Amino acid sequence: MRKFRTYVITKKGIYRAAAAAAVIAAFSLGTAAIVKNIPEPAEQEAVTAYSPAEDELYKDILDDGLPENDGGSGIGDMIKRIFGFDADKPDTIIESSSAVLEAAGQPGSSERPEADTENESDPVPSPEHGQEQDQKQDIIKSAASKLPSHEEITASAGLEINNATNYSVDIDAMCAGELASKLTLDAPEVLIVHTHTTECYDGDAMSGESERTTNPDQNMCAVGDIIAQTLEAHGIQTIHDTTIHDYPTYQSAYTRTLETINKNIEQYPSIKVVLDVHRDAYIYNDGSKLRVCAEVNGEETAQVMLVIGTDSMGLYHPYWRDNLTLAAKVQNAAELMYPGMMRPINLRRERFNMHVTRGSLLLEVGSNGNSLAEAKTAAVYIADAIAAALLNG
Repeated sequence: MRKFRTYVITKKGIYRAAAAAAVIAAFSLGTAAIVKNIPEPAEQEAVTAYSPAEDELYKDILDDGLPENDGGSGIGDMIKRIFGFDADKPDTIIESSSAVLEAAGQPGSSERPEADTENESDPVPSPEHGQEQDQKQDIIKSAASKLPSHEEITASAGLEINNATNYSVDIDAMCAGELASKLTLDAPEVLIVHTHTTECYDGDAMSGESERTTNPDQNMCAVGDIIAQTLEAHGIQTIHDTTIHDYPTYQSAYTRTLETINKNIEQYPSIKVVLDVHRDAYIYNDGSKLRVCAEVNGEETAQVMLVIGTDSMGLYHPYWRDNLTLAAKVQNAAELMYPGMMRPINLRRERFNMHVTRGSLLLEVGSNGNSLAEAKTAAVYIADAIAAALLNG
């Protein structure tokens, strides 16, 4: 029986693999071989479209965390106008300010890379290959049969959404709509990335107010690993790219993540779904941190919030309704399987790099007051819901 594997990509691994491949090719072909030079990785700051005044404003907000609402300065109103959330209502908050620094959409950078198929021909399957495909389909059908059915997923009623845009949406009607991201299940089709890779959870991993760590066993990579493994268990081939985008420079993390997404799609044109996995954050006036929890199957689990970006800020984003349709199906599937685990969907004015595919989601798995164990439990549950939406939605 074929075992699916999760591909974990690191920048160092890419260069080591490329170098090894070059050496082998040179050895095999002798002096007639042509070996392409492999450059050393270089850290470059992406050019972003924002004014110095905007840079200073958002830098102040990032440095201070979410400002306290002193009641007299009007800072809460300013936050609501800029970011689309109310500082007095933490259930609407995500760390989104760096998304405003995302490079303005240009036609060249917003188009999905096309696969080069000019010299490709359809392979003729061998009997062994056909048997392997049948086994894979049996595994997938078995996994899908344990998930909510298409009829159950599409028959939502009363899904909650916090809408920070001026768009009018019927979230239940969108849940009943057709899914734009149809999986073929014969190649990697889901990509997991982390714009704020070094985000971590309450506990020893915290470092003062920064709440960041580069340890992949304690930051968002650990949560992404669980999501990837669970999706693979459902027969959905998944790429997990663990590239750090927010260290040593936090600013322009979304721009760097867009580069990572495009590189992966160029390498794996079969990718249809991109999951940007974060954790939320809020610090109250007394210094306590936001903890979002639910009891599922008798244990404490972090809650999850799905965030969907739009074109409200004028950036190219023709697929946001497709993304919202997927989010609605995931939300309803999760409510059917794990009631109480989901926070309301958050529809935002920012784009969050969600313009690249018709199946992009930003996930806030827990918050800075949750433990890593609670976040890992939630990762399994939300991956089940994503699989249900993709397989049966």
